[in-house]
Amino acid sequence: MTVNPQLYMDEDSPARQGEVNKRIALVWIYLWGYSTAALLQLLLRHQGMSWTTGAIKNGWLRKTGITARDRIKVVTLTTKGVAWVEQQVDEIFKYSEIEPHRIAPQTIWHNLLAQKMTVLDARAGEVKAYRTERQEAAKSLRGQKKPDVVWYDKEGLRVGVEIELNAKWDQRFDEFIASTIAALSPGPEGQPARFRKFVVITTSRAIALRYAAAFEPDKPLRIWRSISKSESVVDRTIEVPEWVRERIEFRVIKETGEAQ
Repeated sequence: MTVNPQLYMDEDSPARQGEVNKRIALVWIYLWGYSTAALLQLLLRHQGMSWTTGAIKNGWLRKTGITARDRIKVVTLTTKGVAWVEQQVDEIFKYSEIEPHRIAPQTIWHNLLAQKMTVLDARAGEVKAYRTERQEAAKSLRGQKKPDVVWYDKEGLRVGVEIELNAKWDQRFDEFIASTIAALSPGPEGQPARFRKFVVITTSRAIALRYAAAFEPDKPLRIWRSISKSESVVDRTIEVPEWVRERIEFRVIKETGEAQ
């Protein structure tokens, strides 16, 4: 779900607008796990970061410094914030970030970039709604790619979004390709494919070129089979279907989210 704050602007009712902003921001953090003051500023279309400061002061949020590339300060919900959100939403989830120091530092930049691209594409009119990885977890199917976020495009169709900041290799790379193809394919009994397309977003032109080459028609693709909990072997080799390449989009962006 996405909400455009501009749709609710009412200069004659600042209190009402404050409640709208609270719902947008707190639900956003609940679904993503955490965010930053700068991202909330972008989400709410504010000129400053005073909203986050006020939410922290009022006990809805807490701010925690976590090392990930640079020293990043993330905002998470307090117990009070979680309780409030759970009264507002239709789906509830375990909110593990109530203890923010348990957040894996290596995932932070990845998650924040997915958030920023979601806000930017929604603002550009390309995304009507979204579902986070947390929302999609229960609906994931074995062998199919679990995207970092699902976007609903202008036609209401599902688009899987992958943020790739570090290249995958060997078995992990083969399984990335195979699971993406599976998620784009009809079900065994003719069910519609779970995703209309996939968008792979990266800050590396080299990663984009390498991944794009792997999705070229008739490219050989190794399919792996587990023989124990810790060991897998190549079971067979197939060819990438011709139709797949037309349903994969690659974007090379700057760390700010702008196109390179």
